[in-house]
Amino acid sequence: MAHDDLPFQGVKVLDLSQGVAGPYCGMHFARNGADVVKLEPPGTGCWSRQLGKATGDQTAHSVVVNRGKRSLAVDLKAPDGLEIAKKLATECNVMIQNYRVGKLEKLSLDYDSVAKINPKIIYVAVTGFGQNGPRRDQPATDSVMQAYTGMMSINRDINGLPKRINMLAIDFATGLYVFQAAAAALYGQAIRGRGKLIETSLLESAMVFQEAAIIESYLQGGDVEPIGMPVGSFKTKDSFISINARRDTQFKSFCTVIGRREWIDDPRFVGPRQRVTNRDFLLSQICPIIETKTSEEWTKLMSEADILNAKVQTHLNLFEDKQVQAVNAIRWVENDTLGRIPMATVPGQPIPETGDRFTHSPHLGEHNEEVLMELGYSTPKIEELKAKGVVGTFTDEH
Repeated sequence: MAHDDLPFQGVKVLDLSQGVAGPYCGMHFARNGADVVKLEPPGTGCWSRQLGKATGDQTAHSVVVNRGKRSLAVDLKAPDGLEIAKKLATECNVMIQNYRVGKLEKLSLDYDSVAKINPKIIYVAVTGFGQNGPRRDQPATDSVMQAYTGMMSINRDINGLPKRINMLAIDFATGLYVFQAAAAALYGQAIRGRGKLIETSLLESAMVFQEAAIIESYLQGGDVEPIGMPVGSFKTKDSFISINARRDTQFKSFCTVIGRREWIDDPRFVGPRQRVTNRDFLLSQICPIIETKTSEEWTKLMSEADILNAKVQTHLNLFEDKQVQAVNAIRWVENDTLGRIPMATVPGQPIPETGDRFTHSPHLGEHNEEVLMELGYSTPKIEELKAKGVVGTFTDEH
């Protein structure tokens, strides 16, 4: 399938990162037309290939973060492998890595070393806690950072137990932030001919992701009030529903829908602040009422009254959702390892289609010969590198 109008066609990206944050940044470059070479270790490959249930060398996460890339499986611990990485670094426009602080300096793949041979490089370095400070050498995961940055403290269960969001929210947010920064720097590279070092961390991304909540915590001494009332999830006769009727007009409509019109003129609920102050009483009255009807019944009634609401759905519910289908938010594609899978349409990027290279997630080392030949390696030399274990695939060692 032809994609001749993508903005980053002709841009070369070297993706040395593993896991989710860095690779997700690289994926967005690939899906926007860049040639992204994913350099990963032979045998096991990127960490994303072990995140969750694996089939062969693919998982749900590896399929998402590596779409549209070319995989080159090279051992950076071997001198020949390091030489390959340096050749790619010399030629690329953007380089992405998420190694621990100082590790790539030993391999001369840090920013200062690469910038000497490629002054215009956009160099993205992602760490867990940042380049400085007492925790700079410590590893971090999404769950660690959800705890460390206060995200769990504002996501508690009914007993007050801090809970993690059951997805890699900070990892994916970090990937989006660094892609935005690198894309802007790439524009500067094209206009002014300058490179740029972009250093960030899961810590910094988590903080800006929660910025409004952090400011609220500061202003309210850590005891953050609800954004309004009634706002939240409510148990219905058959499942759950999310309701947001915090504005005056919506609250009046809500009172009518649930049969409590006397609340409209009640001084305890006359404005947003009063409703928040008296939230315990409101909830004690509202919850039993919402349990008398099904989610579908409430959704119909509240939507007709223009009250913000949504049935709490599972991911599996979305596959049959008519609104999701209408906007092409999910497309079904055939993956050569995982079979038929749902793939989300990324805003501004091509709609996922079976057989499209931008939808394909490479197997470990799938493009070894192709990329090495472009770097000038002959077939005998490539076979030699394979024999030494410098270049490999998933199937070679598993």
